[in-house]
Amino acid sequence: MKVNKHIEIDDLNERTQTDVDSVFEMVCDITGVPKEQILSTKRYRHIVDARKILVNVLRKVLKLTCYQTGAVVNKDHSSVVHYDKMHINHMNEPEYRRMYSAVSGAYLIRKSVRDEENLQTQFRNLQDKTKTLLDSLEGQGKNLEFKMNTLKEHFDDETI
Repeated sequence: MKVNKHIEIDDLNERTQTDVDSVFEMVCDITGVPKEQILSTKRYRHIVDARKILVNVLRKVLKLTCYQTGAVVNKDHSSVVHYDKMHINHMNEPEYRRMYSAVSGAYLIRKSVRDEENLQTQFRNLQDKTKTLLDSLEGQGKNLEFKMNTLKEHFDDETI
């Protein structure tokens, strides 16, 4: 799906796309605004606030470019720049700040849990590989010991 001439939304790698989907879900849950409305051109305050929160979490937490973020929300990069500027002013509003903090905090917690689970999986895989290598070394050690004993017996037989 081509959104603008600079980037396609399909250009995001799978991991980033998963993170984007996760942030989208959190914004919808916390703000109560459905994804379809966030992606719409509607300019009702609660929809625009949800869109601003989404854009700013994508930019500041996921470190997407203006073009990538624009592709995600079906907006031009200049709209993303505008949302960045508006975000700074709206952070003085307690309700907006609460929702932004809730979304960014929830995302970071979820990401930390996912990262920990990935590390645990990698650790278990390394343990399995280590066990396999140790078993292989033990087998090779027994094989070498057998060969050494065979050679020793062979030389012992020759000396008699």
